[in-house]
Amino acid sequence: MNPTAATNSDLTQKYNLYGWGPFRCGGILSRPLFAYVMLCICTFVQNFTVNGANNAVISTLERAFYLDSVQSGFFLALYDLATVVSSPVVGYLGGLYSSPIFFSLNMIIVAIGNIMVASSNFVNQGMKINLNSQLIQNSFTTDNVLFQCYKNPFNNQSVTDTTCLKVEQLSKSVTNAKALLYIGNCVTGIGSVALLTIGIAYIERIFPREKAAYCQAIYFAVGTVGGALGIVVTGRFLLLYTNLTSGQYLPAWLKPTHPLWIGCWWLPYLIYGSLCFLIGIFVSGLPNFEIPGQKYLIQETTSSSELKNHTSTNREDSSTETTTTTTVAITPNTPGRNTDGVINHAYSSDTLYNQVITSPSTTASNPPVQHRGRWKDMCAIICELLQNVRFIFIVIANLFEGILLKGFVPFITKYFEYQHQLDSSTATLITGAIALLSVVIGCPIGAFCMNRYSWTPKRCASVCMVILTLSSFLFLLLTLSCPELKFQYTDCSNENSPCCHNIYRPVCDIENRQKMYLSPCHFGCTNQTLSSVDSTTLYSSCNCADNTVLSETACRFRRIPCTAIFVLAILGATCVVFFTAFIQVPLLQVLFHTVPLPYQNMALALRQTTVRVLGQTTGPLIFGFAFDRSCLVWLTDCYGRRTCKVYNNRRMGLSMALSGFLTRFISGTSCGVVYFIWKFKYSEDVAPNTLTTPTTDVPAHTNENNELTRL
Repeated sequence: MNPTAATNSDLTQKYNLYGWGPFRCGGILSRPLFAYVMLCICTFVQNFTVNGANNAVISTLERAFYLDSVQSGFFLALYDLATVVSSPVVGYLGGLYSSPIFFSLNMIIVAIGNIMVASSNFVNQGMKINLNSQLIQNSFTTDNVLFQCYKNPFNNQSVTDTTCLKVEQLSKSVTNAKALLYIGNCVTGIGSVALLTIGIAYIERIFPREKAAYCQAIYFAVGTVGGALGIVVTGRFLLLYTNLTSGQYLPAWLKPTHPLWIGCWWLPYLIYGSLCFLIGIFVSGLPNFEIPGQKYLIQETTSSSELKNHTSTNREDSSTETTTTTTVAITPNTPGRNTDGVINHAYSSDTLYNQVITSPSTTASNPPVQHRGRWKDMCAIICELLQNVRFIFIVIANLFEGILLKGFVPFITKYFEYQHQLDSSTATLITGAIALLSVVIGCPIGAFCMNRYSWTPKRCASVCMVILTLSSFLFLLLTLSCPELKFQYTDCSNENSPCCHNIYRPVCDIENRQKMYLSPCHFGCTNQTLSSVDSTTLYSSCNCADNTVLSETACRFRRIPCTAIFVLAILGATCVVFFTAFIQVPLLQVLFHTVPLPYQNMALALRQTTVRVLGQTTGPLIFGFAFDRSCLVWLTDCYGRRTCKVYNNRRMGLSMALSGFLTRFISGTSCGVVYFIWKFKYSEDVAPNTLTTPTTDVPAHTNENNELTRL
């Protein structure tokens, strides 16, 4: 028996069984279907924590770490930046080593990132857990809310808060907490790449080609559902106070609806991180279903052999039979081949070019493609794609949709909180329900309509143009605003404001609850007492009014003050997300048919890179900037950090409306340009659902450049 053949047989058996090293087992654990289910679980959990938890806790992170909206948007953008950097490395190494190892590392690194994000809560000294119930109860009635600042009599701008002098040494830990928060999300982005890249190729490897496309569609759908459910479930954790303090030990006025409430945002990250780690250990034993690196070895060997054959062919008679391709040998029974000699790339993705049967003489005059020319070919393809006007505008449409998706979804939660005075948990529940229902229903309906009515690529472009343009006007519903919290400002309170820039504790007059002040400090109160009736904290001896008594419990925060506007906002947001999901499949068909078939892989790569770098990373920053511009009251802590506590709701709604309208309108206009170029310059194409497996009696289609385009 040939030792080499025996070794290859052992390796093949090894990489087709579940286990580690010499410990391998068969059964259900080694079946492709089980591997696929585990891969779906991985993408579900990953999206659950990344696209779910991150979007749900944005406003809570701002309160806990004193972040403005741009900084919280940067927290979201770091994830996409990290994926852009790590994708090429993971994609290259994924073909050389076992894929399940990368899936395992994916989940373990995501777990580490989640734990780092959660750990920032404990590094932040202001949010540390205190299990002493007496101290917990007293921590909300400390003297730092009273007017106790020192003013320099020779310089009115020089104001010192005595409470900041006591905690100056903690500034380093606060900085470290914020850095750990950012680094943790960046690590999560670095680790989450394998499921998005290698996972797709892995599915195509373990299933027949006619089933792989459906399995990949289900794979993406599971991830999308995981992200939507993650928003809903994470929002439930925000009903717990951040210190896990029982309600009986909290002040009576501190409820989830109160502006000072900080939910337990870090707990889900610990739970999700632990779950990711366990799943990562388990998936490391999945079979690879091929010897790692064998594909590259075969291709290099084939190229070397063909180069030798080509040299010998030139020396022999021109009638000598030669091979004709550089990557696969084509026989009369090759799947996907038609009578015109064209290999259908729905069945062959190992090469970037259409493969055509040529005669021996043609082979002799056209040597095989060598590795040294691939970079030059890639650059030539990119240059040609950049000269394709239709491709450029469809990428622009995808780019602005990426900006909208990554910016609108996380900040619509914050919009519901401040515009309609909802607690963080309820706001995330509404956002998650909108995302879940719209995506689950929108994508299948869009694909069904395209196939049912046989939409051609040009018709798909027109549908995208109409839907995107009309839905852009739905954002104008956000211009309808509710009144924000109204605080009393007097000449006396304005004079006290420089002393109280780091205090936000809404209090109301116990005699007139409509009069609300930013804090006892702003009203100049220097004394606090506990009521003998209900242990309510009362603030008195105020320099703005001697006979006025203030208290937190006197304030009433009304939920959903404008019911009609709230209903319109929910309906508008639902329609926007639904139409976004609806046009995804038609938009992809437009992209496929604006470029020659050999360039589709590169076109998808360019689109994805552009959307991630310029779209998904800038979307949170743009919408965060719009929120910061509408801030009325900034709360600054002793370390110079600031976060917004009160927004101008009218300006907030106007900023959100204009940002969303312009972004979506540009997307619709770009699709319109593609449609009109198609209408007046190119002929009608066949419907996408007719572009299936080629038959032997149908000639190959060509595009305007006379290039083969059969799918």
